[in-house]
Amino acid sequence: MPLNNRVVTAVAVFTVASSGCGAFTSVSKTSFAFQHATQFIQTPRTRSALYFFGKKKEQDVPVVIEDDTEDTNFITKHLPTIKVAIPSFVLGGIATLSFLFLPILTDYYDAFSGAASTGNFYSSTTDNTKLAKNNINQPVILFETILNDLNDAYVDDVDIQKLFETGVKAMTSSLDPYTEFESRQEAQDLEESVTGKYGGVGLVIRGSTLTAEAEEIALEPMSQDESKDSKSPIVKKVDDEDRAAIKRRKQKSMEDGIRVVSAFEGYAFDAGLRVGDKLLSVDDFEIKPTTTVDQVRNHLRGEPGTPVSITFEREGVGGEKNEPQTITMQRSVVHIPDVKYYGFIGDPKDAIGYIDLSGFANDAGREVRYAIRVLQHGADMIARANGGEIRDEEGTITADSIDTTKLKGLILDLRSNPGGLLTSAVDVSTLFVPNGSDIVKAKGRGFPETLYRSKTEPLLNSNTRLAVLVNEGTASAAEIVTGAVQDLDVGVVVGKGRTFGKGLVQNVQDLPYQTALKYTVAKYYTPSGRCIQSTVYEDGGRGSNVLEASSEEGNASKPYKSKKVADKDRAVFRTAHGREVRDGGGIEVDYKVDPQSSSAIEIILLNSGMYSDFAAEWSKHNVLTENFKVDEKTYSEFQRYVEKKQKDGDIKLEVLYEEQLKELKKKLVASKFDGAARELEKLRSDIVADVKKDFKTYKNEIEEDLEASILARYLPESMLIEKSLRSDTQVAETAKLLKNTKKFDTILAKDKANEDTIKTASALKP
Repeated sequence: MPLNNRVVTAVAVFTVASSGCGAFTSVSKTSFAFQHATQFIQTPRTRSALYFFGKKKEQDVPVVIEDDTEDTNFITKHLPTIKVAIPSFVLGGIATLSFLFLPILTDYYDAFSGAASTGNFYSSTTDNTKLAKNNINQPVILFETILNDLNDAYVDDVDIQKLFETGVKAMTSSLDPYTEFESRQEAQDLEESVTGKYGGVGLVIRGSTLTAEAEEIALEPMSQDESKDSKSPIVKKVDDEDRAAIKRRKQKSMEDGIRVVSAFEGYAFDAGLRVGDKLLSVDDFEIKPTTTVDQVRNHLRGEPGTPVSITFEREGVGGEKNEPQTITMQRSVVHIPDVKYYGFIGDPKDAIGYIDLSGFANDAGREVRYAIRVLQHGADMIARANGGEIRDEEGTITADSIDTTKLKGLILDLRSNPGGLLTSAVDVSTLFVPNGSDIVKAKGRGFPETLYRSKTEPLLNSNTRLAVLVNEGTASAAEIVTGAVQDLDVGVVVGKGRTFGKGLVQNVQDLPYQTALKYTVAKYYTPSGRCIQSTVYEDGGRGSNVLEASSEEGNASKPYKSKKVADKDRAVFRTAHGREVRDGGGIEVDYKVDPQSSSAIEIILLNSGMYSDFAAEWSKHNVLTENFKVDEKTYSEFQRYVEKKQKDGDIKLEVLYEEQLKELKKKLVASKFDGAARELEKLRSDIVADVKKDFKTYKNEIEEDLEASILARYLPESMLIEKSLRSDTQVAETAKLLKNTKKFDTILAKDKANEDTIKTASALKP
């Protein structure tokens, strides 16, 4: 029979284990076009083509075999092989499954059969405790069983999701304050903080965050039985006065609605929104008094490129009734900059640059690099202009042609910078440290030791004097940069005392259902080899361990044990120039400059929102003029405004001492010291009178704060930062240090005189 007239049929696929053979796969006639060896097996009734995946040989050519013997099917021919293959496959599968699941099944058996042989899960014997501690299956089984029992038989309906999150968060929080389970929304927020980007309009808003249920819990007084039960959680008792205050705050929050706190330049600010605007609706979503910030945020955000309409009202705009206004803008990928501002401090001719770095998201290194380039370019242009060398309009200055030495000094402001990505800290550090320098090393129990080293030449010229400005809020990645600058002696650390002291590294692990786990995996070490972690954390554990941990000083509300590193335990290390530095307790400054202190009245007015509330009231009846300043008339109006709010109970001028006064009053009443209790009320009145006197004592400072609050309703954030720097004493003293070459070099020198340079800036004043 001719080959083209034969019918080709497919057969089952088998693996043939014989010398020189590969895997056989059935193919159709169309597969003949492939340049592979094929072998045909033909019977009178069928003909099958088997594709041979093996090395092609010359003898592998199609061969037609005529077989006139009686019918023999494929299965019959290979039956011996099948008899061996199938049982082997089944037995192998059983062995594999047994290896994987037998430990789990054993734990289930032990858990529900009494497990006399393996001991109780919480057994106190040495062997069994070790076994239970290292066996992760047992707690998983127990946790699953508890959830199932509560879901099936608890007296009321339960939310398993909330129960799970409560249990997991309690577990993670017992380790340290940085290890956290992130729910879906929290994981999304964390991702945005890391990337510095999200899809939206570029608004920061404030408003009500309490749900009705949460408010009810907050107002619920503690019962007599609960207060006597020492095992119950410690709950602050809410008296009638507190309940009234909470209700007033809630009512005020509902009346204020959802307000704009910040409008980003390039986004919502450019579209026309300003600080203090009250949002009324987003597209068709009407904002009601009970609407929460999260609800409004979810409507503001969306896919980049989609339009959104925002209706709002603004005090002083739209007539006496503040007629609503509506703007329509395109959502976009909002980039939250880490560099909030950069420019020159004082006279630009002094060429002292300033960079305000507020975080360490993905683009922090790129943003700082750009800011340095601009400052170097600006300093060079100013120097050329002063020297009479001004290029024509057609001449361009490239990055390579810039004289980077013209930038005489640079202040990197890391005050209150909470940190961010370790890799971003490394990126920023490489801009300042010599090529080949160690920047930071990280290592942990399950984290392989990793050394990060600079592989490029620094962008900042070595002749440019560098100062890093820090405070107690400078933490984590910001301390990595600070530590590298200090240990390698490429700059001076300036501030009041020490940084925060967070020498731990966290990893973010994606989990199912769009959740995440953020947990501590390593400690990091600065170039000198020191770890600046200021607090030692221990697992709070279970039962009595928790009570023991919470009974220690400073641990009253913490599920973990913690203690500060004592000064006597801080080891000495050496910088590149041989200067002494210490580990633990954060990074100590090289040059002390005390910040301008805030008075009690300033803190009270700021925390109570009096500045922003008055700014809204002022905007109703006034128009902002060029070179605006708070005059005597405006200041007097503000004083009267605060006094009225105090009489209405919207603000307590003695609020800083309120808790102590209330606690003392309770003890006096309990001791039946009625006379002393009456004197306490007189003390309260005296405190209020003294605070009011501070309106005169700290008039200049209050005027500055009030002016900033009014301007915030009209100007972008960068202009507000620039204006605030003019009265920043720490920045001014740091700039003065950078202009004093001799003093700067003395601080970084290997000299006994270093000890004398750790002094307050006031000592330098004439």
